Amino acid sequence: MSIQFKTVRRAEPGVAGGGQFKYYAAIERDRQVQMRQFIKAIWARSTVNMADVYAVIETFLQLIPEYLLDGRPIELGPLGKFSIGISSTGHELPEEVNVYSIRNIRILFTPGNELKDQISLAKFVKVDNDKLVLPADVEPNQAA
Repeated sequence: MSIQFKTVRRAEPGVAGGGQFKYYAAIERDRQVQMRQFIKAIWARSTVNMADVYAVIETFLQLIPEYLLDGRPIELGPLGKFSIGISSTGHELPEEVNVYSIRNIRILFTPGNELKDQISLAKFVKVDNDKLVLPADVEPNQAA
């Protein structure tokens, strides 16, 4: 298995007219796995039926916001941890901070060590005009 990447041209941030353009590697995201396909893959590797897999994932998706909206992080062992993060306006005095100081709320996911270790083994293959360019001769941790 390999992660496909492509070459993208990007402008220099914050420079009028784009400044000096450079080329970067970017993940090819057109091969998304849909929930039904994911459920079928779990079902094929387990002893439970597809309806049970679907029910567990659906319940998982319902419980995550319930716990997060209660301000409780969700620790899922080797998978990682879900939690809530906020951004707020700064104030001069502590008593000025209130609920209206909060500008943004987001869901944070921190992968567990086991998941990070598995992902660190990634292999990459370049895609150019929807065609694979083989081989990708430099590993990601090597100097280019």
